[in-house]
Amino acid sequence: MTKWRRNSILYAWLRSYALVLLIPVVVMGIVNVQTNKVIEDEINRANASLLKQLQEEIDSQIEHVQRMREVIAFNARVRKLLFAPQELDANLRLAMVQAFADFRTYSNTNRFIDNFYIYFRNGNFILTDRSYYDLDMYYQLHMSDTGMDYRRWLDFLEQHHRGTFVNGQDIGMERGNGEILLSQSLPIENTVSKLATLIIYMNKDRLQTSLRNIRSYNEGDVFILDGDHRILASSGEGVPAVPPNFPSDEDYGVFQDEAGGEEVNVSYIRSGLTNWTYVYTLPTGIYQEKAEYVRDLSILMVVIAIVLGAATAVYTARKNYHPIRRIVNTLAVKSKVKPEIAGNEILYIGETLEQTLDQNDEMNRIIEQQNTYLRSNLMVRLLKGRLEENFPLKEALAEYRLDMGPGSFAVMLFYIEDFSDLFREEEMDAERNLRFVHLIMSNIMEEIAGKQHRGWMVEVDVMLACVVNFMPGTEAQQAKSVLFGMLEEARSIIEQRFHILFTCSLSAIHPSIRSLPVAYRETLEAMEYRMLMDSGATIDYESIQEQGTGYTYPLEMEQQLINYVKSGNYNKAKAIMDEVIESNLKEGALSADLAQCFMFDMISTMMKASMEAVSGQSELYEENRKAVQAILQEQTVGDMRQRMALFLQEVCHHVDARKKSHNVRLIEELLAYIEEHYADPNVSVASLSERFGVHPSYLSRFFKEQMGDNLSDYLNRYRIIQAKRLLLEGEAVIKKVSEAVGIFSISTFIRLFKKYEGVTPGVYREMHHTDKD
Repeated sequence: MTKWRRNSILYAWLRSYALVLLIPVVVMGIVNVQTNKVIEDEINRANASLLKQLQEEIDSQIEHVQRMREVIAFNARVRKLLFAPQELDANLRLAMVQAFADFRTYSNTNRFIDNFYIYFRNGNFILTDRSYYDLDMYYQLHMSDTGMDYRRWLDFLEQHHRGTFVNGQDIGMERGNGEILLSQSLPIENTVSKLATLIIYMNKDRLQTSLRNIRSYNEGDVFILDGDHRILASSGEGVPAVPPNFPSDEDYGVFQDEAGGEEVNVSYIRSGLTNWTYVYTLPTGIYQEKAEYVRDLSILMVVIAIVLGAATAVYTARKNYHPIRRIVNTLAVKSKVKPEIAGNEILYIGETLEQTLDQNDEMNRIIEQQNTYLRSNLMVRLLKGRLEENFPLKEALAEYRLDMGPGSFAVMLFYIEDFSDLFREEEMDAERNLRFVHLIMSNIMEEIAGKQHRGWMVEVDVMLACVVNFMPGTEAQQAKSVLFGMLEEARSIIEQRFHILFTCSLSAIHPSIRSLPVAYRETLEAMEYRMLMDSGATIDYESIQEQGTGYTYPLEMEQQLINYVKSGNYNKAKAIMDEVIESNLKEGALSADLAQCFMFDMISTMMKASMEAVSGQSELYEENRKAVQAILQEQTVGDMRQRMALFLQEVCHHVDARKKSHNVRLIEELLAYIEEHYADPNVSVASLSERFGVHPSYLSRFFKEQMGDNLSDYLNRYRIIQAKRLLLEGEAVIKKVSEAVGIFSISTFIRLFKKYEGVTPGVYREMHHTDKD
């Protein structure tokens, strides 16, 4: 049995469980702190809500009192009595009686007012909602029992009042605790005159009821302060102390202070209607008791959780460790890795499994790679008809996931013409690039074919073949249309997006899989006509017509062509060449084999004409030989024709230059200077004209007459010739070769090289290196 000590997973689990048990302790501590805060916040929100309710309720009472003030102040009878003398006539007495009736109506309809009276200064009398009094009588009946001095009362009435509320005690009413009065000088619209004074008593019982309702919710005190922080009313008996640190510049707030010898939580809110402040004080001990209860309960729960969690952790760790130990023992027996090498059991199991899975992945990768090769080999043998007579084709196709079912078949053969624009110049690994191009085309063609039918791509020799299996019921004509549609869609993606140019040949439609070798041979035969087409053509086997058995190339036309070349007449020489080629290579005129023979015959004529034209100029023989070699390397008639035209042009220019020998010295010096200084990027028509002391336009015209070519074209062609030499002599990068021949722009160099040589510099070097190999 394997023994594990300090690094055993059992002890790691116990340490982990111990850390897990610390989480409840930390969480409960945080919860306890947050609970205290939540309790305090909830009590403060409740207090604020109660104060808001109290404010709205008392503001409503104040609105009724103020509305009562305005109704009384603008009463027509009251305004008539403002100017009444002490001795009232009949009209004034009638107005007074009518005022009594109005007053009683006001009192009955406004439950927030206890009573009110009006002191008329001119008449020196007082009106209430029930009677008429002189000053002495009203004081004896209603004011003397409040403890307020007569003179102080009279002075209060004589003052100018602006509709403010006051506490009865503040104006000398010794038994006026809780009495809130509104005083207003009349007329109300005149801020200077004071003909009368209106005193309205708010309903003390309703006010006290509102205050006591809030106090009944919690054991706190509620009181109302005026704008000077004097107490207007309170919920308790007597007058509570106002906290000394009460803020005066905020509309709402909560703070803690000391009042009556104990810590209190003070909540306050200011009225938006008046300048009163509603204050609620609550002893902090009320919510601290709740917080302490929660704290004690949390501690108890933590202790219970730790005890139970520790016991559960030990039991669970031991129980879970037994299967781990059995697995380790099994792996130790069946693997070559010793358990003591790993850190603990889990690491040991992981390393052992990882090693096993890596071995399994490697085996699967090798098998998959072999399957890919075997699958390709099977398809190639199937296309070439190399399967044995009793070969189990159906089983083999199923094994390699080639779902070739019933339905007709066709083969598409692809020849890659050019993909140089897909890669940068420095990416010169041709083999790797070609594999990448094959992968792109295979993925695209299989995806397009799989939309409605089935298709598989396979590399055959240097080309790609696509086997298309049409769905059962697809007619031959419809299948052929599908092939052209697939090819058109593929070209729009492959050529336009990936810049891959290819030629494709199509077989006829065949009824079964056994006919695939015939279909493949048809695509090969059709592909032979690639040389008669332009690059990127589509060749359908069924559209190939019967070709003629020979071509027409009269001896006299050959001689005319040679004569025109020898005379340097490029236009007529090219016209003869075009006439012969077009008369023999029009559509369907020649078979592929005869077309090759005909083009070789034309190249032979080019060679004879050039040899006779440059007779005596041995330095041009090698150049002509290379030009003819370049023509032979072209793979299509169109490309050969372009090369031949360029070759004719160069030979005719040489002939024409020899004819203009009267300025041989100047042209020789000019050519020698270009040969010596072609690597200088500053060499141009302007610099050459300055060097030889002639006007640029004259120099250009003179060079054209002597050489049959523009001076700038000759300079560029000469630089390209030297670049060809550098490309073949070493392995310098294209940019270095460009700079070495006086062309600092790499894009300009590649464009000029392809213009004169028909291929890019990289392809030219690769092509000639292949020839050497």
